Amino acid sequence: MIKAIFTGHLGADAETFETSNGKFYSFRVATNDFDKKTQQEVTTWVRVTANQSLVGNKKLLKGSHVFISGNLKATTYTTKAGETAVSLDVFADSISYVGGRSSGGTETTTTTTESSVSTGSFKQPVVAETSVAKEPEDDLPF
Repeated sequence: MIKAIFTGHLGADAETFETSNGKFYSFRVATNDFDKKTQQEVTTWVRVTANQSLVGNKKLLKGSHVFISGNLKATTYTTKAGETAVSLDVFADSISYVGGRSSGGTETTTTTTESSVSTGSFKQPVVAETSVAKEPEDDLPF
């Protein structure tokens, strides 16, 4: 499995659905990056599925800024126009609420991780501070 770790904003309120394995949330997250060659911001959409125990009582609303870690699955498909496209889907292992538009711009980070899907138990939210090291600027694609 491929592990994905990313941050972004929800494109719409999360939708809920139930299966025999429990209640789940489904939502899309927009991630932004800057393309040095074209000098434009590029938005990539990722579809995320999360177990209810990861979300807890927090509401996943449009514009919420989240930090997500999970297993990535990329699926290639053909659009109605006949073009080849890729769908990025992540089954979340953890979700951090980073503040943002829905929470009034606060920068507190709450992390909830799932310890066991079968029992439905999960760790209590933990406030964590993160720092991002600045990467050297170069034209490498990774």
